[in-house]
Amino acid sequence: MTARDRRRPTCCGPRQWASVLGRIKRQPVKRDDMGNSALDPAISVDLADLGVPGVRLGRGGEATVYDLPGFRLPDVRGALVYKRYRAVHVQPDALRRAVAARTGLPDDLRARLDAMTAWPVRVVVSDEQAIGVLMPRIPPPFFDLVRRNTGERRVLREVQNLFIDEARALRVGRPVPTPEQRLRICRDFAAVLSFLHDQLKIVFGDVNPKNEVFRLDAEPMVLFLDCDAVRPSGVVSRTRQLDAPDWVPPEGGVLNRATDLYKLGLFVLRCLTPGHFSSTSTDPTAAAGVLDAEGMDLLRRALGTDRDARPAARDWVLHLRRVLGQAVAPPVLGEVRVDRVFVLADRPVVVEWEAREARHVELTAGARTTRVDGRPGRGSTSVTPDRSGPIEVRALNDLGEDRREVGPVTVLPVPEVTTLPVVLPEVPWPDRDAAGPLLPVPVLPRPAVAGSSLPLPGVGGDLVALPPLPAPWLARFPLDLHAMLSETPALDLDAGRPDRGRDGR
Repeated sequence: MTARDRRRPTCCGPRQWASVLGRIKRQPVKRDDMGNSALDPAISVDLADLGVPGVRLGRGGEATVYDLPGFRLPDVRGALVYKRYRAVHVQPDALRRAVAARTGLPDDLRARLDAMTAWPVRVVVSDEQAIGVLMPRIPPPFFDLVRRNTGERRVLREVQNLFIDEARALRVGRPVPTPEQRLRICRDFAAVLSFLHDQLKIVFGDVNPKNEVFRLDAEPMVLFLDCDAVRPSGVVSRTRQLDAPDWVPPEGGVLNRATDLYKLGLFVLRCLTPGHFSSTSTDPTAAAGVLDAEGMDLLRRALGTDRDARPAARDWVLHLRRVLGQAVAPPVLGEVRVDRVFVLADRPVVVEWEAREARHVELTAGARTTRVDGRPGRGSTSVTPDRSGPIEVRALNDLGEDRREVGPVTVLPVPEVTTLPVVLPEVPWPDRDAAGPLLPVPVLPRPAVAGSSLPLPGVGGDLVALPPLPAPWLARFPLDLHAMLSETPALDLDAGRPDRGRDGR
């Protein structure tokens, strides 16, 4: 919905709904180039199937937007709104092409498109006339509760609020992004146009400060609105699109891919340099203190008069991701190997891996998953498999993943240790306290001291024989058989065996 479509909600009952249908002008049924009518269920839905509409969410010069609380589509997550045109659409083929562009995408790309745009998901028909489109409802994080003289009001967080002076934004209740958040917003703004240009081959055309909204709590941070006016590259719309004031490219004329890229440059300039007169600025030198040399080169070419020299939206995405320290391509795994293919249960194996552009590396062995930092580019990670099988290695970043299996690794049970009983002989142990036999102590002769008649200290008189000494150890067995048979640790039969080499010989 456009800026004119955003008004205070009112109700529309069945009678008013019937009168709305009566005012719609009729035109002949038209078919697209493939011969499909507006009744294809994957492309269109009949007005009668929508049920009673909810509140009116907005009204403008060309359309009115209604809530559809009781209607869902299997390929759309969340609530829907109905944008009803004031008259039958003069280019139903263009509407069907826009819807078909989404329907024909794989699930992952369709989910990506839904996350970055309020894309038309069905053409609404009545008597085979295209009278409107269904779109996903804009999520709450893209709204602000702002303070006015008349009180608080819930309004869309349009990107034009990124251009105003930050102090003024705070006064009226608008968020003020950090410099890094502004770079992320520019990255996601460029990513939407890159997806439309490169993946869908579609020109957005009406890039203006009211047709995009932003959020700060999650990514993607930008949502494009009014996508029912898009068209394939090279196709000229029967109804000419007009440029918004202060968003007019120097060449003028028909809106095309080159004009999208010029307006992308305007957005980057104005988002990164908020303040007075920023919303009308076209001078790239204002961003000299924010962008590096490569960024300034992109900006000068984007705002220049040479249409062919303007950088593609993807060039902006890659540059801004590098500035933010993010990967610029999906990850790629290099060599992956394990240090063994047999392992005992509850014992680890080591996986050596190489990965480029990986934010994380995940290793899954059975039901156990280990995640490690992938930014170093290589590593050795221990994992403990709970069962035999291959080990899956995944390299991940926010642009994709790469996976590979290594192995398989066979997990062997731990051998059981069986204790064998040993029968000990009955050995009568001697009494350790027995006195034992007495040993006689021999009498040593007095030593003869030559050359001196002086008495030796402690030596004098006759020598007296000492009494016998008890020797209880002679009454015992010379070896402690009890310790040998009951307390000696188990012998390691392989201890001391010479290394027989890897071939076992």
